[in-house]
Amino acid sequence: MPDTLINGIYTAADVHLDGVLDRDGGVTPDPDPRTCEYTHFDLSTEQLGRTRRYNCWGFTFLPRRYWLSRTDVDNILRDNCDSVPDGSVQVGDVIRYRDDSDVTQHTGRVWQTDSAGHATLIRSKWGSGAEYIHLPLDVPAIYGTNLAYFRQNAPLRGDVSETGKIADLWIKDSPGDDGEQYSRAPWWTSPDILVDVPPYDGNPELNPVFDHPNRVWAVVHNRTNQRVEGVYVRYYWANPAAGLAPSNWNLIPGTPGHPNPAGPVSIDGNSSTEAPYVEWTPTAAPAHQCLLAIAYINDNPQDSDNPDPLVYPFEIPWDNNISQRNVHVIELENGSNGEFSIGVGTPFQDREVRGSINAVLSYSPRLPIIGFPKKMVPLEVTFALDRKWKSSLKPWSDYLKVKERFKPDVHCLREKTIAGTVLPNLLFVPENPHQLDVKVTVPKEAVVGSVYYLHIAQYVSNMVTGGYTAVIVIV
Repeated sequence: MPDTLINGIYTAADVHLDGVLDRDGGVTPDPDPRTCEYTHFDLSTEQLGRTRRYNCWGFTFLPRRYWLSRTDVDNILRDNCDSVPDGSVQVGDVIRYRDDSDVTQHTGRVWQTDSAGHATLIRSKWGSGAEYIHLPLDVPAIYGTNLAYFRQNAPLRGDVSETGKIADLWIKDSPGDDGEQYSRAPWWTSPDILVDVPPYDGNPELNPVFDHPNRVWAVVHNRTNQRVEGVYVRYYWANPAAGLAPSNWNLIPGTPGHPNPAGPVSIDGNSSTEAPYVEWTPTAAPAHQCLLAIAYINDNPQDSDNPDPLVYPFEIPWDNNISQRNVHVIELENGSNGEFSIGVGTPFQDREVRGSINAVLSYSPRLPIIGFPKKMVPLEVTFALDRKWKSSLKPWSDYLKVKERFKPDVHCLREKTIAGTVLPNLLFVPENPHQLDVKVTVPKEAVVGSVYYLHIAQYVSNMVTGGYTAVIVIV
């Protein structure tokens, strides 16, 4: 197929991208062990080998969609991104490589950082080569060693008179999610995955009910100004857990009139739609089960006609097409106790890893307009790992001194962190997930109407790789 010049794509400042090419999508294998793989919905894998369909800049800003020019990427960095100093780098940020002549030669996405805010691993596409995960300076010498970092703040725009050249489907990972690549934790608190329980009044409920059909649906947004068509949504459930591999998710069975995947639907530019619901009957009680929604056009990473390819299937924080709801609302009275249990396994398919479990307790006032009280009443929370009591919450100042800690920077609501704890140096294996038992005691002086958030996060290699949130409402 000859190269085709694509017109009608613009930066946030309306600068036209002049060098966007739709190129042949042939792929050849790459024996390099750094080469990335794509996990399909059926859990089969496909190597993202050598191809000229997209380059590093097409990977970074139009995920696997097109081949971009150097001039285009400089304009995108100027108009759609903010500079980030080294030491404040976060996962998902853009890394730019320049040579000694100060010419932009390469870009990628930060895949991993250390606790000091420095990039330690990068994911990028090397010209017409493959897609790799690599050390920041483990790149061809022609790319140079002059590194800079950026944070994308806006999507690219398209000509509104056209359909299908670009799209950006988005389901919120948390109430504070802005749709940019890589959501900050807690990314398992999606407000866009909704549940309606019998007798079905059309209004979302806090929790599903067990042994009855629940209606589950998702709100899907289109962040670009071009209409997108042929969108489907797949709905999954999993046992309550922090740290879920792709194989832990179960496709909700379709029913007559309500297939899964649901669709197709069309979404106008800069708008959203409620995708059709599926009927889901949970059979395990009393724990709250986890839900996952994936908005997509197809499951082919090499399809040059797909305006919004999935890039990281089942990687919830990385791909804004995918969202997760691991939220359990618990109502407790003053002086009462509550308990729940979740699993914590490896988030990686068939691979054991070592990491920690973090728990962070935050508080939200009953009436946000009056602000936080001078003295907040903390809950008493204790944790048992594999039926052995291990830890209880510590004051926030003590928690911040602990290594391997997770500090959430996006909260479900207007919250103030008050306590936390870490269960360190744990081995997570596919065959035998840990059981985490949690006991919550409400002091008698707790204010009725107060809301507490207990964010439980799995932490591996300075990354949050899974999580579960209990919302405790004092009634």
